[in-house]
Amino acid sequence: MVPVAVTAWAVALLVSFLPWSAGLLIGGSVIGTVSALVVLRWCRRGARLRAVVVGAAPLGAVCLAVAGAIGLSAAWAAPARAEAAALAGHAVTVEVSVRSLPSVGADGRLWADADTIRIGPGEHPGALSVPVRIGVPPGPALATLGPGTALRFTAEVKGADAGERAAAVLFARGAVVQVSRGGPIETIAGDVRAAFIARTRLLPEPGSELLPGLAVGDVRAVSDELDAAMKASGLSHLTAVSGSNLALVAAAAFGVVALCGGGRRLRVLAAVVALAGFVVLVTPQPSVIRAAAMAGVALSALLLGRPRAGLSVLLLAVTVLLLADPHLAAAPGFALSAAATAGLVVLAPPLAAGLSRWLPRPVALAVAVPLSAQLACGPIIALFAAQQSLISVVANLLAEPASPIATVLGLLACLAMPIPPLADLLAAAAWLPSAWIAQTALVTAGLPLATIEAPAGVGMALIMAVLSAATFWAIASHRPLRGPWRALVGGLVAVVLGSVTGWGIVTGPVAVLQRPADWGIGLCDVGQGDASRNGQGMRKAPWLGMSWGPLARDQRSAEVAARASS
Repeated sequence: MVPVAVTAWAVALLVSFLPWSAGLLIGGSVIGTVSALVVLRWCRRGARLRAVVVGAAPLGAVCLAVAGAIGLSAAWAAPARAEAAALAGHAVTVEVSVRSLPSVGADGRLWADADTIRIGPGEHPGALSVPVRIGVPPGPALATLGPGTALRFTAEVKGADAGERAAAVLFARGAVVQVSRGGPIETIAGDVRAAFIARTRLLPEPGSELLPGLAVGDVRAVSDELDAAMKASGLSHLTAVSGSNLALVAAAAFGVVALCGGGRRLRVLAAVVALAGFVVLVTPQPSVIRAAAMAGVALSALLLGRPRAGLSVLLLAVTVLLLADPHLAAAPGFALSAAATAGLVVLAPPLAAGLSRWLPRPVALAVAVPLSAQLACGPIIALFAAQQSLISVVANLLAEPASPIATVLGLLACLAMPIPPLADLLAAAAWLPSAWIAQTALVTAGLPLATIEAPAGVGMALIMAVLSAATFWAIASHRPLRGPWRALVGGLVAVVLGSVTGWGIVTGPVAVLQRPADWGIGLCDVGQGDASRNGQGMRKAPWLGMSWGPLARDQRSAEVAARASS
């Protein structure tokens, strides 16, 4: 499955960033399959060469078939995406169906993923279904905004960047009308989420901010300070519902039925129903989709009584999802989720074995779990994040034991909503581990050199990949390097560590010491304008009580006139 999944991901990235390549992939896969069959048929030059060709032909045929299928999937969706992208720069009337929980953006809007139902200029837009990203103003009418909600509004359309899963970005203008809240299942799930979030708001901060994210994946209550601390400490993955949450739900349902004496089929059925209900409750985000698909494949193998391998199940799930939606390949959440799971499956056992040479076995296993996820996700994070956490392993060691407790108790509180006193008790109990995680993030993020600044991009990703590989080799290898290899690897690690640390110090503490803070600028307004222009709008000099910049010019003129008249 490794060559198949790698092929699927590479081809999906290709068609996401270069949509016109879908047709070439379809034709190339057909030609490649026919060529492989011809070579296999006419391969007469020696038994060894024929054995190699015969052994590689089935795998090559599967890889070509997967590439062609992904190209076909992208080509099928291309016309609708192109039609939506052509509306960029226009004002349109749109009706959408929301498919994710909203988050508050830097502009104060609620941002969510959605699928268009109708979109176009005028009051009667045409029917068109494409994935979009919508930004709507917050308000009481959208308090229960969630998956399945149908909205109608006038929007300004902007084109999405290459590789984005959304075909366009819609900025709502004017009033947003809620057409419906979806079907009965979506409505019930929305009411349960809203009731749970209302209960968590009665609890003390910062635990109450984090609890909805841990239990149902809603991060709207997380403050900017706590969000920055979670990212700096490497704990932000806890607020995104992922495979560990689904594993807890499936294991709980499976175990309850087993304790009641149910057979294997009944246990699997209960686990599937519990997973489906949980996915509806927390919304089908990329990481949840990946985890649900993996759980579905694993449960099918369990039902058939076949032995299963974690990595093969993961790769099969990833391949199936990329066949259905190639644009998932460029989604950071999907990539991080798959990489973290692969790290836990592949890297954690060797790391635990290597660490057990210096640590007790339980401690070594506890350290290996967050370390393996960090090594697998580090290069991906370096592609788009300008800071790297140096204390993520320690922070995860402290916070990880509290995460499943908060998740399980939060879900039980959701299920107990018909009994308010019990729901309040369970929510209060879930607050304690949530508060522990929040305080862990705030304390560890405040440590000296908790993070280092590093330029995001492919170069930093390669550096992180080298560091991750060297760290894994140093811990997991039972044979120490000798001779020139030891000097080469040691020198390479020293250069990389020195460069990254030096860059972090120069752009961090040293840069702060070299430039003054709390700048203040005072301008004298004489009615003839000024020679200063600030493109960021109005700013203030608190020690003068004055403002400057383009947005403040009219205000200053009015103040000067008022002072002159008095």
